[in-house]
Amino acid sequence: MSPLGTRELPRTHETPLSETLKQATQLLKDAGVPVPQLTAEVLLCNVLEADKSFLYAHPEYLLGDDQREQFQSSLERRCQGEPTQYITGVQEFYGLDFKVTPSVLIPRPETEHLVEEALARARAQGVRIILDVGTGSGCVAVSIKKNLPSAKVVASELSRAALRVAAENSRRLEARVSFVQADLIETFSSNTFDMVVCNPPYVPLADLPGLQRELRSEPSIALFGGQDGLRVYEKLTAAAARILKPGGWLLLELGYNTRSAVGALLTGPEWGEISVKTDLAGIDRTLAVQRT
Repeated sequence: MSPLGTRELPRTHETPLSETLKQATQLLKDAGVPVPQLTAEVLLCNVLEADKSFLYAHPEYLLGDDQREQFQSSLERRCQGEPTQYITGVQEFYGLDFKVTPSVLIPRPETEHLVEEALARARAQGVRIILDVGTGSGCVAVSIKKNLPSAKVVASELSRAALRVAAENSRRLEARVSFVQADLIETFSSNTFDMVVCNPPYVPLADLPGLQRELRSEPSIALFGGQDGLRVYEKLTAAAARILKPGGWLLLELGYNTRSAVGALLTGPEWGEISVKTDLAGIDRTLAVQRT
């Protein structure tokens, strides 16, 4: 029996695409999945290898046996809490489609602000060598390289499985990034980089009990930043000045309500004035500071 129990698509070859989509939307809604219709559309498009317009241009289309089984499996996985992106294997970020697996954090729209800030400062100041720390899927490093091809972009990552995903994204999207397996920045020489960017794990472990079930599917090493969410910020800011050239930039994505705590870590004489920008929701999202 399906893990969905009674929440299963009718096994009939006579159900047109429009009705299949309607039934799937209801299954997802009953399972408490957010935006059930959009999720059903994405999963169905993935099975059909078609875009959304196909669903509504061909309402009479009948799924084949293999397609129906694949769609049923996708619905089961989503109803059990697996993120849609891990089911389809892809997430759009900064106009590019990135491969994602359970080995990497799913790229978020808010992280695009980090890329925008990096590109703006790099173009304005002639930045040539950039390090992306904890690259995960490679979305930040690859996006920067695609939009700033003259720069040398290096990306570090502790997880070997994540590095394989990032390297594949680099090859597939034709963005030449150099990947290094490293715990943050320990392996890099002094005065090497013009810019260091990082979207660190910043979810506090204290928040674990209240997290959405989908977040529990993502790698904990890329999600949690210690009990208070600041552990990686503390380690990175303590060492970043060493590998930055004088005048180089450190850019960080901020977790919710972490501006003051992270700013307090960057008050030493090696750092200049801190600049913070908000996202579209008015939340402090990126921090930039220059090495003196």
